[in-house]
Amino acid sequence: MTLKIISDSEFPCVSCHTNCCKEYVIFVNAHDIYRLSVGLGLPPDNFLEIYGAKDYSLGIKVKEGLLDLALKQKNGGCTFLEETGDIFRCTVNDFKPGVCKSYPFQMKDGKLTQMDEKMCPVDWDTSNFEAMMTIHLKKDVSEWKYYDELVKEWNAKHWIKKPLSAFLKFMLDRVSLEFVKV
Repeated sequence: MTLKIISDSEFPCVSCHTNCCKEYVIFVNAHDIYRLSVGLGLPPDNFLEIYGAKDYSLGIKVKEGLLDLALKQKNGGCTFLEETGDIFRCTVNDFKPGVCKSYPFQMKDGKLTQMDEKMCPVDWDTSNFEAMMTIHLKKDVSEWKYYDELVKEWNAKHWIKKPLSAFLKFMLDRVSLEFVKV
């Protein structure tokens, strides 16, 4: 595969036919779930799937077990991935999860870089995206820290007594307060 360097005038995802949205499980945080729920006008259980916790110290402790939350999969890809002919597009682009917005970038030693292992078939000119992506990645880190704190608070107070639906309500109520402050 030959990698193409992308200029300012072209945004690679627009013409991409890679399967990143089909290959990855998309784990989400409280802010992602809130934005999707509000944007879609749907309760989270319509688009969330539960997985066994990857990190036992940060898994959500509920009656159903120790869990992580991700987007549902459909036809081997993200539930929000729509196929038209040979082209796949995100149907929640305006409020998609932070991990989707930041792919394939990461912060390494305070500098924006492309992920080491990525499916993206192009080399992005990171200087063109540095200002926007650095702000976004910092926000994403902050949202995951917030989510981790919510899970820790929940686990300390409620675990095993309550179902996942109670955690989702607790989480959405807390995040909605954050959005009201803004």
